[in-house]
Amino acid sequence: MSRNNNTIRECGRLFSYAKPHWKMFFLTLLCMGLFTLFIGAQLALIKPVIDRLMKGEVARSSAMIDSVQKKNDSKDIISSIKRKAVSRVKEVTFISKFDKLFSSFTFIGVLVAIMAPFIFAFNYLQTYLKNHVMWSVLMDIRNHLCEHILPQSLSYFENRKSGELISRLTNDINATQFGLSILFDSILLQPMRMVVGFGLAFYFSWKLSIFTFVLFPIIIIPVLVFGRKIKKYGRRSLTHLGELTDAMREMFSGIRTVKAFKMEDEEFIEFKTINSRFFKRMMQTVKAKALNSSTTEFIYSLGLATIIIIGGYVISSKTISPGSLGGFVTVTAFLILTSIKKLAKSYGKLQESLSGASRVFELLDQHPTITDSPDAIELKNISNEIAFNNVNFAYDTIPVLKDINMTVQKGQIIAIVGESGAGKSTLLDLVPRFYDTTNGSIEIDGTDIRLIKRDSLLDQIAIVSQQTFLFNRSFKENILYGRRDASTEEIQDAAKAANIHKYITKLPKGYDTVVGEQGVKLSGGQKQRVTIARAILKNAPILILDEATSSLDSESEKLVQGALDNLMKGKTTFVIAHRLSTIRHADRIIVLKKGCIIETGTHDELIDREGEYKKQYRIQFDT
Repeated sequence: MSRNNNTIRECGRLFSYAKPHWKMFFLTLLCMGLFTLFIGAQLALIKPVIDRLMKGEVARSSAMIDSVQKKNDSKDIISSIKRKAVSRVKEVTFISKFDKLFSSFTFIGVLVAIMAPFIFAFNYLQTYLKNHVMWSVLMDIRNHLCEHILPQSLSYFENRKSGELISRLTNDINATQFGLSILFDSILLQPMRMVVGFGLAFYFSWKLSIFTFVLFPIIIIPVLVFGRKIKKYGRRSLTHLGELTDAMREMFSGIRTVKAFKMEDEEFIEFKTINSRFFKRMMQTVKAKALNSSTTEFIYSLGLATIIIIGGYVISSKTISPGSLGGFVTVTAFLILTSIKKLAKSYGKLQESLSGASRVFELLDQHPTITDSPDAIELKNISNEIAFNNVNFAYDTIPVLKDINMTVQKGQIIAIVGESGAGKSTLLDLVPRFYDTTNGSIEIDGTDIRLIKRDSLLDQIAIVSQQTFLFNRSFKENILYGRRDASTEEIQDAAKAANIHKYITKLPKGYDTVVGEQGVKLSGGQKQRVTIARAILKNAPILILDEATSSLDSESEKLVQGALDNLMKGKTTFVIAHRLSTIRHADRIIVLKKGCIIETGTHDELIDREGEYKKQYRIQFDT
């Protein structure tokens, strides 16, 4: 029962996305209803057509009797036979003037012809409108999903494979689209056809109509059983399809490494293994769908056969007219049983598609862990200091930072050094609230950053990461990421300061040149200088430079370092650098080891202490 409730709830949730399009949805239902009514009206004309044909047979029987009368001399016997035949003909053909008109083939043909353009128009409208609503709903779901995922915390993305998220936005959405088409086609249209069908069936023969109700429990039981299996296996298939998508993404992203180490065969074996798992899950789904479909066809055939047998018995007992039986069989086969069969098949397909919808809803039900406090304030500017008060942080249960205490005055340059894994980047990731502290707090001018609106906090921060990332767009669009309302002159000034302007202007399309996926057309140093230009353009009061010059050659590093020196004037700057020569002029150097601050001071002070900093300095410069 709970599984059926889940199905109803998920269908209701899909339909809820149609609310903004309720006018179009209402028109869709109206056109579906009118289309079905006109189809039913055409089928209702079967009875008078068949009855008219049967009356013709009776009339021909009467003519034959007249012929026999001429050949026989016995007038009394012939008169008796004729009287009986005429009496029978009068019985059968005794109808009102309206019935005579209605039973006319010409009149019936005219009625069918009149209905034809209405059937065409309403069928076209209901098909177009339902697809318009369906694709609008699908577009809204995709937009909603993307809008919902992007604000998630950084840890949300780090704990998930990007290929899996891509699969949910593509494969799962495609499965959801299939479910929507079933909902708007079979689930809405077929019940209407069944209602009209049952109405006509009762009109033709209420006794035979009762029999058709027996088919419902016979069909529903196997449909429910197989439907559950289809949904379970379909969900597993989509999981493996996500793994397959992620494997392809990773393989193509790292194609240089694959080729450099001649790992094509190994990558193919890995891909083949995942693909095989996906195939096995898909075959389980296919098996359940095939059983569901075959069972439905079996029951449909038996039901139709039973109706024909019973109908033949009824007509032979003269309790129903041929027209009524013909109309009943046609309506039952064309509307009722066909609709039941389509609904049964659609239920299995719906369960398969809902496995994708449920995975989409899973993402939509996960709320960001880092959100604005209800009473959060705007951060207009930074007047005094940034303070770290007993800051602790852990990834899940693994401690990374322990009891970090320091105060950074406005305009100071703070360098953070330490061996790999000491927690340098993690410490600076706490400032823009990529993560929240496990314990302790970070305050700007005495206000906990958790009480500051995150948008306004990020407006005050510019970041240049060691992981240079460029979008597959033009130089101009990539630099504009720093500030969307910047002028062309400001973009060029930022590029000049980052020592990338001359290179860009030499290209045929200049700033409109597309850099390629992840900046694949550029060298490491060029990509880094574009990201520096982006940060320069933003001109934020807080700078975070995480290995900002790590990808530059010596010549470019000197030019960019000069631009960064000018940029850092008057700004609160955090610098992470393995090259200790680049931080000699920092106002203060923080030395981290295993998540703890073990030393702090200027370059000269730390060199005089013979501690961890001097040890690292000696290793780098071999002095």
